[in-house]
Amino acid sequence: MRLSAFKVILLFFYALGLAAIAWAAWYGWDYYNLPLIERPHSEFHKALKPGGLIGHGFGIVGSAMILMLFLYSMRKRGWFWLRFGKMNRWLDIHIWFGIMGPLLITLHTAGKFHGIVSISYFSMVAVMLSGFFGRYIYMQIPRDESGHALSLADLDDKIEHMSTELSSELGIPKEELSEISKRAGRGIPENRRGLGVLIVLFWLDLTRSIRHRRLRRELKRRFPKMHPTNATTLFILARRRTLLMRKRAMLRSTNELFHYWHVVHKPFAIVMVLIMVVHVTVVVLMGYRWVF
Repeated sequence: MRLSAFKVILLFFYALGLAAIAWAAWYGWDYYNLPLIERPHSEFHKALKPGGLIGHGFGIVGSAMILMLFLYSMRKRGWFWLRFGKMNRWLDIHIWFGIMGPLLITLHTAGKFHGIVSISYFSMVAVMLSGFFGRYIYMQIPRDESGHALSLADLDDKIEHMSTELSSELGIPKEELSEISKRAGRGIPENRRGLGVLIVLFWLDLTRSIRHRRLRRELKRRFPKMHPTNATTLFILARRRTLLMRKRAMLRSTNELFHYWHVVHKPFAIVMVLIMVVHVTVVVLMGYRWVF
């Protein structure tokens, strides 16, 4: 699959950011492994302590990235004229900030977690970890190219369009396509609730390769004389159609799960930012101005 220019740039920034953080962790590894009482005697203490030249810089850049996370929420609501760009691209940038920011903040702490600011740090960790979970649920909800969620009617139209495409290109009756999709998607329940939704989603992803092999065998059995090129096209389109039908069957459940995830995710984010602002304010008032 050919990557878009945006994906290439995003992967470059992931590689650059992770490489820089890995180098910084390697550079200060001996210092970070020292007991707190021995660190003031280290030659790296002046630079790597939370208030040091490098350690303080980690905190400033990491905190700026944490604040940048809210650009995604502002884009969703169209605040401050942020109405440009696709939502899925904004989400990808949001996730990048959500990974790099906490990693830099972790380097900034140098392993020292004391006082009320530790609540902000562990809230940040909770936000980051729950963000991976939220991304997984987000991917289960069918969306258009701009990243907006599709309704049941939209999904039905998309499935019908794909069926028409298959019928016109390969001459396969729609009724037969429906039967193939049902057999390939056998065992997918509709609208589970609670933790049952997660179990089903994880299981479907773990067994995806098995269902794909089942679909390929079914297609070979029904169309043994089909040209290999057409057979590959049929398999790809039928697989996409089956995935859409799976998402349709689970749409209500995944939407509910995504709503509950927001209920948990947002309070941690609010606590994280409020205490971070208090921490930064106190630090500035005490005269820690870094290089400016």
